[in-house]
Amino acid sequence: MTNRADDVAGDTEIALEHVVLRPGDHVAVFYRGDEERDAFVFPVIAGVIAANCWVIFVCDRNEPEQVAERLATESADADVALERGQLRLVASTDAYLATGRFDPYRMVDFYKQAVQAGCAADYLIPCVIGEMSWSLRRCAGSERLIEYEALYAREFDAARVITLCLYDLNQARGEQIFDLLRLHSRVVLNGIEMHNPRVENTLLLG
Repeated sequence: MTNRADDVAGDTEIALEHVVLRPGDHVAVFYRGDEERDAFVFPVIAGVIAANCWVIFVCDRNEPEQVAERLATESADADVALERGQLRLVASTDAYLATGRFDPYRMVDFYKQAVQAGCAADYLIPCVIGEMSWSLRRCAGSERLIEYEALYAREFDAARVITLCLYDLNQARGEQIFDLLRLHSRVVLNGIEMHNPRVENTLLLG
């Protein structure tokens, strides 16, 4: 039996120009370059904050302090959200590579604990955003990326969480992209949701 809070959370949507995000979404976001990444991610974070939801952004190509500064120019509420813990910014080296080697099971546990903390704070739903550029630098354990994505998808399959996995097409390898498409229920390219990539994955090759 669900309670009223569960019903409200289940109805929560983060509406962007071309995409609507809902609890349970596990989305692969493909983009080209930092500017295109920010054009998608920053409105998501602003929308999450405005909807009284909680968000963690594990960033890679910029330090959390830099992201916070740029977010402040996009959302007047970003600084307040950071102060009260509604928004959490973490460097990839403190999350994916905290031990010096990437471990899929440790990382899933990291997100489980983070999501539990967000839920405990009585925000409607948690949103997880992970920038995955670190995986292309041949860091120790990065060869286990696909294993991690499969494990994350399985562990969070029934969870009321919005998850965005960010991949820069300027850096990603072709064979890696096809594997990633199999493990995400939705895909966004250049800020726009595409057709089912498992059927029409040639859309990403242009």
